[in-house]
Amino acid sequence: MSTPPKPADEERRLARLAALAVMDTEPEPLFEHLAALAAQLCGTPVALLGLIDAKRQWFKAKVGLGRDETPRGLSFCAHTLLADGLFEVCDARLDARFAGHPDVLAEPALRFYAGVPIRLDDGSHPGTLCVVDYRPRELDEAQREALTRLAGAAAEALMMRERALAASRADALDGEQRYRVLAEVAPLGVWQTDAAGRCVYANAAWQHIYGLGPQASLGEGWLAALHADDRDSVRDHWRRCVAAGRPFEMRFRVQRPGAAGGGLRQLWARARPLQLPDGGFVGVVEDVTERLTAERELRESQALLDRTGRLAGIGGWSLDLQTMELVWSDQTCRIHDLEPGHRPSLDEALGYYRPDARHAIEAAVEQGMREGRPWSLELPLRTAAGREIWVLAQGQVDLQDGVPVRLVGAFQDVTEHHRAAVELEHSRQRLRALYESTPALMHSVDTNGRVLSVSDRWLERLGYRREQVVGRPLDDFMTPETSSQVRDVYRPVLWRDGHVDDCPVQLVCADGRLLDALVSAVAEFAPSGQPLRALALVDDITEELRHRAELAQEQRMRRQIERHVQELDQLLHERSEMLDVLAHEVRQPLNNASAALQSATSSLAGRGERQVQERLTRAQAVLGQVLAGVDNTLAAASLLAGGGRIARLDTDIDTLIAVTIADLPREQRDRVVVHRHTATRTALMDMSLLRLALRNLLSNALKYAPGPSPVSLHVMDFDEPAALQLEVADAGPGIPRELLPRLFMRGARGHGGTEATHGLGLYIVRRVMDLHGGSAELLRSGPLGTVMRLTLPQAG
Repeated sequence: MSTPPKPADEERRLARLAALAVMDTEPEPLFEHLAALAAQLCGTPVALLGLIDAKRQWFKAKVGLGRDETPRGLSFCAHTLLADGLFEVCDARLDARFAGHPDVLAEPALRFYAGVPIRLDDGSHPGTLCVVDYRPRELDEAQREALTRLAGAAAEALMMRERALAASRADALDGEQRYRVLAEVAPLGVWQTDAAGRCVYANAAWQHIYGLGPQASLGEGWLAALHADDRDSVRDHWRRCVAAGRPFEMRFRVQRPGAAGGGLRQLWARARPLQLPDGGFVGVVEDVTERLTAERELRESQALLDRTGRLAGIGGWSLDLQTMELVWSDQTCRIHDLEPGHRPSLDEALGYYRPDARHAIEAAVEQGMREGRPWSLELPLRTAAGREIWVLAQGQVDLQDGVPVRLVGAFQDVTEHHRAAVELEHSRQRLRALYESTPALMHSVDTNGRVLSVSDRWLERLGYRREQVVGRPLDDFMTPETSSQVRDVYRPVLWRDGHVDDCPVQLVCADGRLLDALVSAVAEFAPSGQPLRALALVDDITEELRHRAELAQEQRMRRQIERHVQELDQLLHERSEMLDVLAHEVRQPLNNASAALQSATSSLAGRGERQVQERLTRAQAVLGQVLAGVDNTLAAASLLAGGGRIARLDTDIDTLIAVTIADLPREQRDRVVVHRHTATRTALMDMSLLRLALRNLLSNALKYAPGPSPVSLHVMDFDEPAALQLEVADAGPGIPRELLPRLFMRGARGHGGTEATHGLGLYIVRRVMDLHGGSAELLRSGPLGTVMRLTLPQAG
């Protein structure tokens, strides 16, 4: 990362920071609130208010960070000191100034930073207000504006602290000055009079409330702002209080300049006499227009809710968890046979329930407070008049800053509904007993096709509830095609002949599935021959049809797979033959050419034909690269066709290394330095494949390492679990960042080589190690070089 220069006014900046006397002081709520507000508005987990001296950045306030300071050289905020406004880094990993920062390389990694310099009145920047996140992002305009404003507030707070400190050192302000300072920042209107009751001081808030200027506020000028209907009564009451020296308190109206309706405000003024030799009064005034309007609207809303609750038979309740004060609406009181407005205690309210019902209420409330879910309970209750009723009690928890503060809910008399539900349940039990005696799916319909009853098995198989089915047309539970067939064909036959047998139909289940069935039905007739109803038995054949379809599909797939296998066998055979042809027709001539070039080079070594010898050497190097490319291409094809089968034999490790190095160009072999960290002599492997993988790693390292720098080959082993490890290290520039995600994929290429490649080298390395049950991995890559590791398991 880069270290920013110091600001041009560094000496003046440090002098002002020292004058603030704030470094290493205890936490203060104002600064903590500013940092917390910055994190909340910007949606970040970390926010810091930092002050930067000559060597370090110290955090006066912090949110989401465990340390109190950081060296100045590692501070993002040191860059912010140089900015006129907001300094933002959307992704630190992509910014050259911060990509190597320890916090950016840590886990979790610092990714996002935004800071604003704290600007004091002399233009100096003692520190910054910043926010940090662990994911890339960008502030929107509203967040940038908010962070800038909060930095300004932090500057004001520091200067206020400086002034307060200076004031405390120079002793406190006198009482009058202190009173004026407090009055000017107070949110209420503050005023003071002389002994005769004439106004001698009014703060800015007072002037705004009355709509008067500074001069018009003095004396008795405030009386002119009063509403004409209130002016006399207010003036007379004020003068009586002044004459008697007693407190004044009154609510009245003022008419501000402007439209008649828009300027009318309700005020509440209070004043107390001063116990001083000169006498006089001091008081406050508050604009209560909005509060009174809200109270009136609340009363009207409560009255409306009470009327609608009485009409609907629904009451309300609330329980304050701090004071345990229980409030009932008037309708809730009526349900309990109590007078509207009754305020019961919690024990009294629970006393109307039986013990088992009270336990149910307590359990529901505990679960609601623990999980934040509402509850709804139907419970028996004995009213204050002794009536036995059933009520529906519903409630939920109100939270404030994640803490339960109140329980609220609704209350309804459901006695008639409960009785109807009980009768319905009795009827349901009788029908269930009737239908449980048959193992078949059953339903009955009237002459219009409406469902009269269904068996439990029918409901279970189709996934409906009884109330969803009874009384509805049976057509609602069939596909359109089946419905048309039943209506036009089967039903006329049923009412004509008295029965139908094995009619194929498709029923629609509740979840949308289709159920294939055979339906047989018998009709019931009145003595007059009039049809009354029909009882049907449903035989579910869905699984049978599915099994038949699956069997047919499996037979088709098996025949298709057999054809594919034959075709693949033929293709594999042809590809194997082609690989043999390539290995013989391509590689053999290349090997012969390489041998010829090597022989020619050796014969010219003592004849002084240096230029010709250099050309032959370059030609031999190019031919070696071509041979390596052919080997990789043939190896890739072989690995793809091999099906994961290799022959792992006990192989001498030094032989593997020697043969691999011998594969390299002659002028590069001496650059490979072997470091043995183990006495192990042999290992299980397919030598030809591992030789190819190791050669590819060494070739890459030699290609990208600068000049004649060495390439290290480290040989290690481990016992738990047993494994051989080969590490290849170079001092090259490292692998490009954009290549890392697909480093071992076929076709991945770097940009440091001088010749074109097909991106097979590292792909073959990974495939070879996969076939051995091992791994190929990048340990590190950067400006100091790259280290690749091959792990070859020896157990199993």
